[in-house]
Amino acid sequence: MASIFKRIFNLFCNAGVAETTTNITPKPIINKLATAVVSIPDVRVADEIIDTSSLFYDLLFNNMGQGTEVSEGLNPLEKSILLKVEANVSRPENIALNVVRLPAILHKVSALIDSDHYTAEQLAALITQDPVLAADVIKLVNSAGYQLGSQEVTCLQEAAVRLGGLQIKSMVLTVVMKNITEIKPIYFKLFGQHLWQHSLTTALWAKKLAKSKGEDPDLAYFLGLIHDVGKIALFKLIVDEMNISDPEFRPSSKIFRQMMTKHSLRLSALIAQSWLLPGPVVKALYEQSETVSTQHLSSPGKLLVEANLYSEIYLLLAQNYISQQQAAEFCRDNQLDINACMAGV
Repeated sequence: MASIFKRIFNLFCNAGVAETTTNITPKPIINKLATAVVSIPDVRVADEIIDTSSLFYDLLFNNMGQGTEVSEGLNPLEKSILLKVEANVSRPENIALNVVRLPAILHKVSALIDSDHYTAEQLAALITQDPVLAADVIKLVNSAGYQLGSQEVTCLQEAAVRLGGLQIKSMVLTVVMKNITEIKPIYFKLFGQHLWQHSLTTALWAKKLAKSKGEDPDLAYFLGLIHDVGKIALFKLIVDEMNISDPEFRPSSKIFRQMMTKHSLRLSALIAQSWLLPGPVVKALYEQSETVSTQHLSSPGKLLVEANLYSEIYLLLAQNYISQQQAAEFCRDNQLDINACMAGV
């Protein structure tokens, strides 16, 4: 059976972009299903005991305490940002090519490893074509999670021999997504750091849950790493607007944060489709933007929802954005293991 990485990346060269048709107004297409254009409401949002998505945006924007002091409507700048966001969501291919581009080296490494004939020397030579990537992979090999004995690994060829191609490919994917997540701290210094921590934790939770449920752990890990690419793209749009309008801007309305969550989740799926990733990947990402019971989600979609919740609660708790009592109540209501959540993955 082909590996998940082969199924994920073998479409890059062979698959074409599907031709779509529309009746009157063009809409984003996901797996032949037109997604509705998201309107920008100016209405009140019902209070909730805990809204992890909104609180997670507070964390990303460093709005400690903002969750208890929010405005009810959108201010003019928030409306302007959301209008631009909505316009960009309708052109995800531009974002996929320019804002969060998936490096070609990832496909090259995947294609080589999925071939029947390659050597550790060939693999090392390919990765070394990108010196920064090679150095980051070596650093990851020697990290606590991968360290091979007491002797430090100093070259990629040795790492490939000792770990195997599939493990090296997973590391390359991890490094690539970390680099995509890294954002220059112009206004919100910890945005990229917190987002990467959340993405990696979600990936590790998804992989752990997949193994316990007999699902594909490689697919789950991949989904966890890429599920927030929409947030990265939208953050860059916000920063661009701040440069023009108001460098001191901080989101103050709950509606804004909820709409940003909705847009970012849909945009993650649209970017994945623009990257020509397989249908199950796009579908699982798109399912995150739909308010439906988890019973109606695909298996990868269910895993991603659960892993994302574990990761959000753990990070919010670690950063003191919620109390242990709030975390316990949320875990109980969502059938999560509070002890596992507090311990981390």
